[in-house]
Amino acid sequence: MSTAKNQKPSEREAQVGDAESSTNLSSSQMQKVLPQKTPLQEAVENFMVNTLVKDVKITIGKQVFECHSCVLRTFCKCFEQTLLSGKAFTLPEDKISAESFLLAYNWMISSDSSCQRGNLLDLLVAAEYLDAPRLVQSVYGALNDERFFSNLDAFNCFTEACTKGISSVADLMIDRIGKSFLVFVSSDEFRELNVNVVCTLLSSDLLGVHTEVEVFYAGLLWVISDYTERKMYLRRVLKSVRFELMPPPAQLNFGDRLNEMTPYALDLLLFLLYVTIINAQERTLHNQNGIPQRHRIYIKDPLCPYLDLLENRTEELSVTMFRDYILSLENEFDEFKARIVELVAEEETDEEEENAEENENANAKEGDDDEEEMEEEQCEIDDDEEENETVEVEEEEEDIDVDMLSEETEQDAIM
Repeated sequence: MSTAKNQKPSEREAQVGDAESSTNLSSSQMQKVLPQKTPLQEAVENFMVNTLVKDVKITIGKQVFECHSCVLRTFCKCFEQTLLSGKAFTLPEDKISAESFLLAYNWMISSDSSCQRGNLLDLLVAAEYLDAPRLVQSVYGALNDERFFSNLDAFNCFTEACTKGISSVADLMIDRIGKSFLVFVSSDEFRELNVNVVCTLLSSDLLGVHTEVEVFYAGLLWVISDYTERKMYLRRVLKSVRFELMPPPAQLNFGDRLNEMTPYALDLLLFLLYVTIINAQERTLHNQNGIPQRHRIYIKDPLCPYLDLLENRTEELSVTMFRDYILSLENEFDEFKARIVELVAEEETDEEEENAEENENANAKEGDDDEEEMEEEQCEIDDDEEENETVEVEEEEEDIDVDMLSEETEQDAIM
C-alpha cells in the first residue's frame, strides 16, 4: 500500500529523521554544549589565594606578611629546607625592604603581577636575596626589553645600579646605552651624575666614540658644568681617560699649549702625559705578550661636523666643536643609533689578519706534511714491490731458504 504524498510522518519517524540529519552535520556546524572552564593556572591561583591557609608569617621591620609556605619553598631556594608550616621568620630590613618583598610575593602567587620601572632594581635585590632564580630572570628580561624600557630609562637605571653597587645591572645597562654615549653627554642627566658614576662610565670599554678625545672632552664638560664644586675631582675624572689611545698629534697639541694653562691645570696635564707614556709602554709589552689592548667602541656618525678632522687633523678638534656637536644630538637616541656605523679597531683588524695568516700557514704546513707522508708511503710500496720481484727471480735461479730471505728483507726494511 502506498503512502499519501501529503500524509505527515509519525512522531517516531520524525525523531529518526532528526537523528539522521544531525549525524550529517560537520563538527564546525555543531553548537558548543559544554560551558568554558576556568584555565588551570587561574583555578590554582584562585584556590591558593581564597582557600589554602596561609601558614607562615614573614616579618620585615614593623610589617608582618602572612604567606603560603609552599609558594615560598617553590620559588625561593633559601626557604627550600628551612621554611616549615606554622613558623615565623624575620628577614633583615637592610637586606630586603618590606615593599620589595611584597612585590616579589605577589609575582609568585599571580600571573598578572606588575612592577613600576622605578622599583625594578629593588625587586631584583629582593629576588637575589631570596635566591629566586625565576624572578631574577624575569626582572632582567624586563630591564632588557626596549619596548618598555627606553634608553633614558636604561641610563637612569645604570646610575641607580652604580649607586647601589649592583655591578651586573650596571654592566647590562651600559651594554645597551654605550653606543649612544655621545647623546647622553648632551643630557641634563649626565651633567647631574655624581663623580663615582661618571668615573665608572668613562672607564667602560663599551662607549661609542669617534676618538678618545671625545671621552676627554666629555669629562671636562662634566667638571666645567659645576666647576667650583667639581674642580677637586678633575684629576680623578681625567684618569678615566685613555690618553694613550689618542692620536699622537692630539697629545702633542696638549703639550704645545702648556703655557696657556693655570699652574694647577699644568701640573695635572703633565701628570696625565706622564701616565700616557707609561701606559703606552705597558701597551707595547702587552702586545708583545699577546695581551689584547682595551679599546672603546669606535663609531662613525655621517652627520658629525668634524668627521674630516679625524683622519690626520685630530689636533684641530676643539672642546667648542665637540660641545656644539653633542648639543645637536640632544634627545636623538633613536635617530643617532639608526645612522651610526660601528667600526673595527685597526689592531683588531691586524690581529684578525695575523690569525687568518697563521691558520693558512698551519693548513698549508699540514697539507705539505700529508703530501710528504703520502710520498714516503708510495716509496715504501715501490721498494717492497722491487724486493718481491728480486725474491721471485732469485727463487727461480737458486734454491734459497725463503724463510731466511724474508727475515733479511725485513731487517733491511727496518734499517
